[in-house]
Amino acid sequence: MIVKMGTVVVASKTPTMSRHECLLEGHFEVFPNEKILYQVELTRSGITYYPIDGVKSNKTVKYIHFGDVIGCRCRKSLDQKHANKAYITVFAYPLKKKLFSEKHVRYKNHITFARSSDSNFDGNRKIVEKWRRVILHLCQQLPVNKKDVDNCPVPPKVKFLVLVNPHSGPGKAMQIYQKQVAPMLDEADVHVKLIETEHAGHGTELMKSMNRKDYDGVVIVSGDGLIYEVINGLMNRDDWQDAIKTPIGCIPGGSGNALACSINYSAGESVQIEAVLHSTFILIKHRVIPMDLVLIQQPRQQIYSFLSLAWGLLADIDYESEQFRAIGEARFTLQAIRRIFSLRKYKCKLSFLPVSEYIPKASINNNTKNINMEGKNRRVSFQSLDNVAEQGGGDDFRIRSKSVPTKLFRGKSDPDEIMDDAENGEQLTDIRGSYISREFSEEVFEADGNEEDQGNEEIKFSLSTEEMDTSSSPPDKPMKESNSINSIQEVLKLSNVPGQKVPCILPPLNEPVPDNWVTIEDDFVTICGTYQTHLGSDVIMAPDARFSDGIIHLCIVRAGIQKGELIQLMGMLEKGTHIDHPSPHIELVKVLAFRLEPQGREGIIMVDGEKVDSDSLQAQVLPGLANLMAIQ
Repeated sequence: MIVKMGTVVVASKTPTMSRHECLLEGHFEVFPNEKILYQVELTRSGITYYPIDGVKSNKTVKYIHFGDVIGCRCRKSLDQKHANKAYITVFAYPLKKKLFSEKHVRYKNHITFARSSDSNFDGNRKIVEKWRRVILHLCQQLPVNKKDVDNCPVPPKVKFLVLVNPHSGPGKAMQIYQKQVAPMLDEADVHVKLIETEHAGHGTELMKSMNRKDYDGVVIVSGDGLIYEVINGLMNRDDWQDAIKTPIGCIPGGSGNALACSINYSAGESVQIEAVLHSTFILIKHRVIPMDLVLIQQPRQQIYSFLSLAWGLLADIDYESEQFRAIGEARFTLQAIRRIFSLRKYKCKLSFLPVSEYIPKASINNNTKNINMEGKNRRVSFQSLDNVAEQGGGDDFRIRSKSVPTKLFRGKSDPDEIMDDAENGEQLTDIRGSYISREFSEEVFEADGNEEDQGNEEIKFSLSTEEMDTSSSPPDKPMKESNSINSIQEVLKLSNVPGQKVPCILPPLNEPVPDNWVTIEDDFVTICGTYQTHLGSDVIMAPDARFSDGIIHLCIVRAGIQKGELIQLMGMLEKGTHIDHPSPHIELVKVLAFRLEPQGREGIIMVDGEKVDSDSLQAQVLPGLANLMAIQ
């Protein structure tokens, strides 16, 4: 029988696997008040405990949800009075409502249970070790059958390569890692190799020489610049097709933390309050999720982008605010005010391949809030042929369904490959010292799983049509058929371009765009293509973006817009409501590719927060090419 757990499909030998089935139960004390005995029950969803001698009610029953748990650890006491007791600490970070606010934030809540039912320490230790193994499985959403709890193995440990840029933003990235990130990774029993980057481009160099089989993922503690280096380093390896599948995680450590904000936002976690704690929590509880990249071509270079491409006002704000780097993210707000009151305009020819039929906003009634035209969406998608075969190649297969726990992604969940606790001779730390100092030593449980070589997966390139969401359309108004089928056929003719490592739908930069593209030649204030929801903690540029939606969300602001409208637009970005802005000078268009041809050398171009040549360029989406450690 097949049982679905989250987005992962696993085989189950039991007819049912209820989340409320009691897998373990016993009597424990709760440290440090060890005078009251509690009944503790463990199910697949969490741990319930209440006093044995008291009345069982909502006030006395306490609950720990495994969705909030990142790990647990067994301990002992050096106090001879408690020499027979064995302890287990559960590291939880539950949500609570912030005072005077509707927002919920996570907080540290570590609960330690003590078992003394047996007169000798070894008997109590065996019981708490069994509980630990089951808890680790369940908090990582790995399947556990009740009949197997006595022989449940220790899940394999994860090892991350952590890159910290000490000069990013205000220069506090290393301090953030040491004080906030490292303790949580230790609680989750994550192994880490830490490297401090030394110069610009160091991240690219490290990725080119990294032995990718040594790590389960690469974690960046920095702003978006180091992520840009990592992506392009992976894409410039000889084995790029496998290397780019290395899962990437990030912790906000700079002034521009757009990807970290997008990950938190997608997971429903706090973006602005305790952002580092929430990002680390997601990193530990993550799934491997495909992420779009964007291929950007210029006359003298070809690069890969994960975040955005900006030209005009937004690029000016990003680049010119570098002088205020010391004040962190506030630098963007300060420079935005300065630049709006000395507004520039730039002449440019913009061409793009829209997802659906394009109708200029100026030709639509200004009261229309949703500017997405009726018709069929054109989507670009990469699909693993092996996975398509496994799924039967049917319509139900979606690349976003490949969100899986790291344990299963790396192929390490086979119990035969995991060593049991008893064979590893676990050393327990002193419960009192650890509880007071909050310093936790590593367990010596080790996973002996052999890493499977993921191999070179063959990739195919395809375009498909999917019906757009019609929730905003009148129910009695039929969908209009668009002429996108002809467009798709024409695009497919361009997919095999000599010399390109990835399938390319772009014509050569010195040739005209195909007839099915839209071309606008005008004066603009800014043009920005983004593929993540956020460009900063208070800038939700594309609120409906997804990590692998196969779309570039193109924001176009034409010259002629009033400064008051522009200030209003900047304010609306905080909640993403700018998509409803009535001004005809502001358009948001979903595209597969676009070309930017500035008329002159004026105007800064920024890619993922990095300045590139102020020259003509073109870009196309590469759907699901990279892998991200996130929750969606």
